[in-house]
Amino acid sequence: MFRTPDRLFRMLAIAEAITWTILISALIARALGVPAIVVTIGGGIHGFVFLSYGATAVLVALNQRWRLGTAALAIGSAVIPFATIPVEKW
Repeated sequence: MFRTPDRLFRMLAIAEAITWTILISALIARALGVPAIVVTIGGGIHGFVFLSYGATAVLVALNQRWRLGTAALAIGSAVIPFATIPVEKW
């Protein structure tokens, strides 16, 4: 499934954006009266994928010999919702 590091990076970039959607939806649902457990579940899933993306970005940056600025952009994009998709395509 993941024959190259960049394929794993691509999959995690997409998964990170999807989990942002889950987390934001859970926060909205909590504000509308849904039990707070949805945020705990969504946050846990997002946290796992967030850390996986960050670690994979570091490994891919080392493997592909990215410049420091490119690596910092890839890692930093995880903090901004949905920014991993354009960074991955770039």
